[in-house]
Amino acid sequence: MGHSQRLSVIVPTHGRVDLFSKSLASIEAQTCDDFELIVTDDSTKPEDQQAIEAAVGQYRDRTGRTAEYVFSSPRLGQAANTNQGMFAATRSVLRILHSDDLVRPGCFQWEIDQFERFPEISLLFQDCLPFHEEDEIRWNDSPTLRLVEPADYFRQFLSISTALPSGMLFTKEALDSVGGMREDWSFLCDWEFFANLLLRSVRQRQFAGYATAGNYAWRLHEDSTTTTKWRQHYSEHADLMKQWRESLSENDVDLFVSKADFDNFLLRGDLYRNKRLIQDVSQISSADFRASLSWFRSNLTASLQRKILRKAAPKVLKRQIRATLGTTKLKASGASNASSPTEQDVITSDWVPDLVITALHGEPDSAPCRTNIVVPYDNSINLWPMRENIAAAKKIRITNPNLNRFYLLTVSECLKYIQPDAEIEFVFHDNQHLTWFGLKAVINQVAAGRFELTYQSQNPREGTEKGFSKWSLRYRCLRADAPWHTEPMTGLTIGVLTLGDRMEELNELVDTARKHCDVPYEIVLIAPHKIEAFDGHDDVRQIQFSERDDLGWITRKKNLICQDAAYSDIVVCHDRFAFTESFFAAFRSWGWAYGIAAVRLQLPDGKRALDWGVVRGDNHSWCQGGLLNYRDYSRFSYVPGGVTLIRKSFWQQFPWCEDLYWNEHEDVELCRRIQRAGTRISFFPGLMITSRDRWVDENPLIDFSDQQDL
Repeated sequence: MGHSQRLSVIVPTHGRVDLFSKSLASIEAQTCDDFELIVTDDSTKPEDQQAIEAAVGQYRDRTGRTAEYVFSSPRLGQAANTNQGMFAATRSVLRILHSDDLVRPGCFQWEIDQFERFPEISLLFQDCLPFHEEDEIRWNDSPTLRLVEPADYFRQFLSISTALPSGMLFTKEALDSVGGMREDWSFLCDWEFFANLLLRSVRQRQFAGYATAGNYAWRLHEDSTTTTKWRQHYSEHADLMKQWRESLSENDVDLFVSKADFDNFLLRGDLYRNKRLIQDVSQISSADFRASLSWFRSNLTASLQRKILRKAAPKVLKRQIRATLGTTKLKASGASNASSPTEQDVITSDWVPDLVITALHGEPDSAPCRTNIVVPYDNSINLWPMRENIAAAKKIRITNPNLNRFYLLTVSECLKYIQPDAEIEFVFHDNQHLTWFGLKAVINQVAAGRFELTYQSQNPREGTEKGFSKWSLRYRCLRADAPWHTEPMTGLTIGVLTLGDRMEELNELVDTARKHCDVPYEIVLIAPHKIEAFDGHDDVRQIQFSERDDLGWITRKKNLICQDAAYSDIVVCHDRFAFTESFFAAFRSWGWAYGIAAVRLQLPDGKRALDWGVVRGDNHSWCQGGLLNYRDYSRFSYVPGGVTLIRKSFWQQFPWCEDLYWNEHEDVELCRRIQRAGTRISFFPGLMITSRDRWVDENPLIDFSDQQDL
């Protein structure tokens, strides 16, 4: 069901009736009518309350639209005043508009359209048009929508910036999930609220919408909280970083690759907070600066006090303040010699894409397109939620596929959902990872026979002479991708390798499958003899097989399970594993456009088990192993044999080699064969629990690297 009948607009007000009347006028000018307006008020003056309530009534009478005035108490503060409006909203999509900001006439309709186009998103945020006077505003009728992978956006930006509330829309379901704004904070309540909405999208594995400026204008004036609450900004930002330091984990599979990655996220927040404080203090008056000295002494380190004195203090106060703060000699602040940005050569032509896939926010090659998909170029890249949009596009641009060493994964994932007759363009600079001729080889490796080259922007002689030049390569799609990437999921066959001698564990595996599996399923037990306890169970079938058990003919057993499987997707595992609810839920967001995948594993105490591994070599000799970060990938990656997730159509092309027995690197051999054929080994984020793992301590964690292989 669409969202077009379901928009609530919340406008929190606090006095400033003249500015509110301008915001209300911009709401009245909207080209769509079917939205409800909720104006919340915590003004202290009765005359302001009366004026705001009267304005809302007059608006309702003139437009015939649904409008409500809410007043419960004066001086509620930004968070509580906004919360009372959000929780009074009755529609399924909510947007906030501060009472001094403006929206263009087509704003609400454009926003509604995005939720119609992409019903899977629950959060939309937008850049603003800052202004002092209304005649400065230059509206944009066609902002570009970037569909961003929320974990990547959180890592890059949330310690140093946030979305402004006036450009923020979210579903009622998301609000109910995260709760409202934090009411004990007076400034960063919206920052924390936005972060919680973004983290919810991470946990739900949803993309978030991020639009370029053009829909709303953010008023700059001396009375704004941005210029008056600099102390609160500093202290609340410090509290937010502390909160995340304690609540977020560097081992979070969706956010950070390592402790160093997490520490860098927090460090950038600390640097931003100090820089912002110096900037804010440099704009206050001498009297305010003098009145703030005790706050500086109580809340700031000595080194930060000296920076403020050197960079932000009014010159007439420096001598006096130097004595007060106990500082010594001041160093002269040298002028910055920042070089001007270099011009980027941009590919220009009449070829305008319907869709752009990129890893970078706001790059020039994305500008002409209506919609961008922004995803990290690493092992977490997953375009499944956007598959229908990619399949519908006739012209698709992929920028910087060689951003890092994950270019093979990036190209493979971007090509999955492209349909016959669609055109695809790669725009990039040659670099140490991949050149233009290297990209041609990669496409032939991961999508052999699917595409034909139709255009390249330079001839080979020019490219060789220039070196590291910019390229545009275009291909036309000839046929759809491999069946395991395109066929539907009919259900799940759970194949269990067992001797029937660990019944407690086997029962737990079966019970957790029955409890959590929400798709059609069957359980196939392969054992040397019939297991009487499961005889007659409708959802359990048994295969009796004991040939060469003295050698451990595990490859034959796995092939028999896959050969006999009734469903499209197969889990082959030993009997020491149990399912969690997240295992089956992950299919809904991660999808089933894969061939073979490793599964996330934990021991009962929460410690990571052997799941996303590497073995540094083929299967020709004993060699060292290790555990990769879940966002990492290597040509040495393989699926450990404890649990394997595989599509039946993929198994039909790549069965296990039955010349190999247990502990003869049979799973490594399969994965090396797959990789040589240009196929990606995937990592499935659904979780299983194992009662023990005899290998995990022999496989150390390996540092993440996006620039060179192991």
